[in-house]
Amino acid sequence: MAEEGLALQVEGLCRRYRLDGRDIEVFRGAEFAIEAGQTAAVVGASGAGKSTLLHLLGLLDRPSAGTVRYDGEIVLQRSEAVIEDFRNRQVGFVFQFHHLLPEFTALENVMMPAIIAGKSMTEARNNASTLLDQVGLSARMTHAPGELSGGEQQRVALARALVMEPRLLLADEPTGNLDPETGAKVLELLLELNEARGTTLIVATHNMSLADRLPSCLHIAGGLVRYRGEAA
Repeated sequence: MAEEGLALQVEGLCRRYRLDGRDIEVFRGAEFAIEAGQTAAVVGASGAGKSTLLHLLGLLDRPSAGTVRYDGEIVLQRSEAVIEDFRNRQVGFVFQFHHLLPEFTALENVMMPAIIAGKSMTEARNNASTLLDQVGLSARMTHAPGELSGGEQQRVALARALVMEPRLLLADEPTGNLDPETGAKVLELLLELNEARGTTLIVATHNMSLADRLPSCLHIAGGLVRYRGEAA
């Protein structure tokens, strides 16, 4: 089981881009806290900056201004090697499109991050098998992605995101490519795994009925990020 989730403290976060000679500001001055093990939704119109915020929280992108503290530490002040190791070991990502490798089985796809991180084949296989069982795919481990349904593929992607036992799980529109019933099941699975593992969970979604199931919410609109929920 993973250790307790990461606590995030966001201070004055801003992201802007230079495009065609002008500055495009996605959002500015974002201030919020996410407690360890907490679940939160990120909502907003298409293009509002939901993915950008997740990329900043997951260290896939750097802010134009402001900081993100992880258990009080500003990881971006460390070396690139430390940042990369932190991202690979402490953060898991689930995207709208599963990005599974088509030439590998479900089991091999889930094993991949652990193998890349230097885990033994035995440990990687055992952890991947356990996770696929937890997401209800114990009978589908040897199937290639093309032999799985959309919901099954997304569950494989979820297992892959968890194989390194991350303390923070970021899900970017994880149900956006699924029908409503399957999407609801995937969200339920995310919440069950959050409860079982204590992982901090942040889910970006355009589906307000799904967002309402989470106790906290970050709403992005007009360049501002507004927070409501459990943490101050």
